[in-house]
Amino acid sequence: MVFDDRRKPNATRKFLWASLALNLFLIGTIAGSIAAGSTILHSFLGAPPPMPGQDNDRPPGVRMLADVREKLSPDGQAVFDAEFAPVIKDLVKRRDDLKKFRELREVLLRDDATDAEIRDVFGRMKNGIGDDIGRILNHMANVAVRLSPEDRAELALHRPGPPPPPR
Repeated sequence: MVFDDRRKPNATRKFLWASLALNLFLIGTIAGSIAAGSTILHSFLGAPPPMPGQDNDRPPGVRMLADVREKLSPDGQAVFDAEFAPVIKDLVKRRDDLKKFRELREVLLRDDATDAEIRDVFGRMKNGIGDDIGRILNHMANVAVRLSPEDRAELALHRPGPPPPPR
């Protein structure tokens, strides 16, 4: 039996070469996208670490309120500042009080923690967070009734992040 080394390319060999070319193309595309700073893969890669600065030193609620304030006119900002100055100071001060989070951690890490203890500590956290949100919403209502119609429109259109693209 004689083997012929001059075989003609068959379909499997063509398929493997095409697959290799496609894989190299996709890897290059992904690497180029990442190098160019594309956000396509950011949801899979995880969030970037927070940058040090003024915004990271403030609680998320305070950052949200500051973002709302920036959307208002100078007159609206004055109304906002008059209403929220004591509230923001209190929220920043309360952030330093991590007692509820320490209690939660201690209860969750205990091997003998009962269901009632776990539910109780979560309930106290929920009540504290709910009270803060209720206070903020009451003060936002006080601000809204004193704003101009233009500032009310800005307040109504405010949402976190950039606006959605037009349809």
